[in-house]
Amino acid sequence: MPPKNRPAPLSSFDVLSGLAQELDAPLQSLVKSSQKIVDDYKSRDFEYISYKDFKNIIATLEQINRQLKRCRLTTERMLHLSVPKERLSSQPSPVNEVINEVAGLLDQQMEAAKVKVILHLRKDLPLAGIGKVECHQVLYNVFINAIQAMPAGGKIKVRTDLDKSLNMVTIDVEDEGVGITPEHLSKIFEPFFTTKERGVEKSAGLGLSIVYAVVHAIGGDVHIQSSLRKGTLVHIDLPIRPAA
Repeated sequence: MPPKNRPAPLSSFDVLSGLAQELDAPLQSLVKSSQKIVDDYKSRDFEYISYKDFKNIIATLEQINRQLKRCRLTTERMLHLSVPKERLSSQPSPVNEVINEVAGLLDQQMEAAKVKVILHLRKDLPLAGIGKVECHQVLYNVFINAIQAMPAGGKIKVRTDLDKSLNMVTIDVEDEGVGITPEHLSKIFEPFFTTKERGVEKSAGLGLSIVYAVVHAIGGDVHIQSSLRKGTLVHIDLPIRPAA
């Protein structure tokens, strides 16, 4: 079993600073894009507008829309980091079913990235005590990290099992990616920490923080084992739904 990775506690200043940094780039882009539209067209006679002008306006509005979505996604993810246990869904989840759904959802993205998923799912797996939406969110973030860790393509091996001694459903997601250095591994669950390039539509550094927050909120656990150029293994323990 790989060693546990516990995030260092962050102060309110750290969280606010990270949030401000993450929102700064898209907000700057919004200001520039909207100002350009104003400068280009505020003195124009709109009785006639060329097709080129129309395409330019639409392209700028689409860019603004993408940046607004990024800001919204960042704030939405921050809300998930502090979700109390009582607000999580009490409905159990069929983990194997959710894994297949997430793999299907990301099928085109994985095909484009030359990534193949290999599933080894235990058939008699009991329901896990985590809501299906939360389970989907956890697995989606883990899959996305695995895909992004393999820029040249590779395999993602997913295995589910039952740990009767701990009364847990276990999930292992292993990639063949670039791996994580030991100094980065100790920070991997911290909000806004990322080893990926920042910028427009780049990693916000919140995916694994959400995984950690949700899994621990339902009484589970998550830890990571990784080596440079040898890949990464994410191990998740989810409590079994108590018998009725």
